[in-house]
Amino acid sequence: MDARRSAQVGPTDRSPDGTLGPAAPPAAPDLLARIRWPQEDNKIPREIFTDPDLFRLEMDAVFTGPVWVLVGHESEIPRPGDYKTFSVGAIPVIVIRSADGRIGVLVNACAHRGTRLVEGPSGNVGRGGFRCIYHMWTYDTEGRLTAVSLPQDFPSDFRKEDYGLARARTETYGGAIFATFHDDAPPLRDYLAELADGLDRVLGDGALRYLGAISVIFRTNWKLYIENIYDGYHVTALHTGFQVVRLRSHGGERLVPNYERHGHLWGRSHSTPVDQLNPVLRDMSLFEVRTKPSTDHNIMVVFPSGVVTDYFDTIQMRYVVPLELDRTMIEFVFFARAEDTEEEVWHRVRQGPAVLGPAGAITLEDAAALERVQLSATARGENVVLKGTPRRFPPYRHVDEAPIRHFYQAYRRLLGFTLPSEDAPR
Repeated sequence: MDARRSAQVGPTDRSPDGTLGPAAPPAAPDLLARIRWPQEDNKIPREIFTDPDLFRLEMDAVFTGPVWVLVGHESEIPRPGDYKTFSVGAIPVIVIRSADGRIGVLVNACAHRGTRLVEGPSGNVGRGGFRCIYHMWTYDTEGRLTAVSLPQDFPSDFRKEDYGLARARTETYGGAIFATFHDDAPPLRDYLAELADGLDRVLGDGALRYLGAISVIFRTNWKLYIENIYDGYHVTALHTGFQVVRLRSHGGERLVPNYERHGHLWGRSHSTPVDQLNPVLRDMSLFEVRTKPSTDHNIMVVFPSGVVTDYFDTIQMRYVVPLELDRTMIEFVFFARAEDTEEEVWHRVRQGPAVLGPAGAITLEDAAALERVQLSATARGENVVLKGTPRRFPPYRHVDEAPIRHFYQAYRRLLGFTLPSEDAPR
């Protein structure tokens, strides 16, 4: 089953310009009160991973809050009419390149009776547009209603221009496509803040070549997957594949750009050159770096759910889609640079899934660990973040877990939880 199909449309309001804005999140003082969040910013109540009411509130307050959600890259939809389906929190969307080449994000629900218009992960809409199977209403690539069936006996004031598909605000940076459903989200460049410097290193001018994608469902809450990216501490402890070949990250730091507000992550370091690794494989070229002058790598989280990384020669985005309280879809998407030789492209194709794919040298272990964390979250109490916390503000060492605190500060602000006081213990 295509995991993206399980999300449902959330409560929304249509604004006069056709954009879709979230309805006000339901009043939740009882919900917030029953989840006791300690004043210490390094303690995380386990109830936030097991409370179904909180999960539903997150879909409004976080994913349709004043944030920008990474939904794709322009190279995934290179031709007019190309589209991919996605979910922004619980809202199913169509990421589309329109007939004139512009990128848009349309809500995947007919304006008539709410039928999902598009099934499947991707395709090209062609000249016919999107046609609803239920009553045969048809929309063009801009989301405009172009035809209806049997319009006899419609109200006299019916106008097709009043029934276009709802849209998200859409902006791109370095070819990466971002969407927001909130009028108060700042311009994308302001939202990215200092993280833009890291994205420039990975995305360049945006001229990437889409290589393919692999989707997998983790049996864990979406926040546990995201906080794992902020955690540099687990890398040498958990990932035995790296231990076997004696692969290490050297130097570097973990930044939390604009941590007082948005809580993004930028981790940067460099890895062991292939000629210094333990040659336990007959072919160690899997770990070679052929397309750049050093083994420097970057990993970034665009809060709340987008991951961008370059590791060895792998250029990758990960789209994190919450499905249920304890089920999260991760879409691993791989890219090459437009100027790569065919030999370099095939090196990236081989290396990406084997090292950073869902069955690669890292992700299987992450999946196992995060499922265990999810299963034990019913024990209540708090998860505790320790390594690196004596340093109160970023940057942190690349082996620290302290940046997790800033992810949850941004999260708590959006949900309405009381933030830790300045003099709270850490």
